Amino acid sequence: MSHDKIEGKGNLSVRRLNRILTRLLAEMKDLSDEGRDLPIRWNIMHMYSSSQLAKLLAMRRGIDPELAGIAAALHDLGVVMTKKHEDHAEAGEKYVHAFLEKYNLKLGAKLPPVTQEEIGQIVRAIVDHSKKEIYSSDVFVELLKDVDSLDGYLHGVKAEGGRLERCHRVLKELGVEG
Repeated sequence: MSHDKIEGKGNLSVRRLNRILTRLLAEMKDLSDEGRDLPIRWNIMHMYSSSQLAKLLAMRRGIDPELAGIAAALHDLGVVMTKKHEDHAEAGEKYVHAFLEKYNLKLGAKLPPVTQEEIGQIVRAIVDHSKKEIYSSDVFVELLKDVDSLDGYLHGVKAEGGRLERCHRVLKELGVEG
């Protein structure tokens, strides 16, 4: 995307995403590390950096960047709530629904709600994001799998199997040889 295209569009609309990130941080920052597979600070870092990568990759792929950022911000809510990585994608479904319903109730008239259609799209991507070796025709699901793989890699998590394959493919898509 050229500089002219960015200037011509003005600001990226991410008001809902920014409010969601703020609410997530407020709810997560004081959680204890006791009994967790990973420290809560890891989840907070991963939430923010995944959200940024999701917006960038979504813009490249012609997907709504704000919606992609929201899905990425929420994709490991199952880990945060259960404290465990095992089966966190499936476990996240109920927590994501509850979080977004609460968000919609509290936003009032200030921001547009996250629609039921958007919630469905977000939840579908979150539930499937751990299945890195499986490719689907759902571009939104694939975006979240790619973002999670690349973000982990950029944080120094060893990429193997489907994660490694996705990292190589996305880096090539972005014009970066990794």
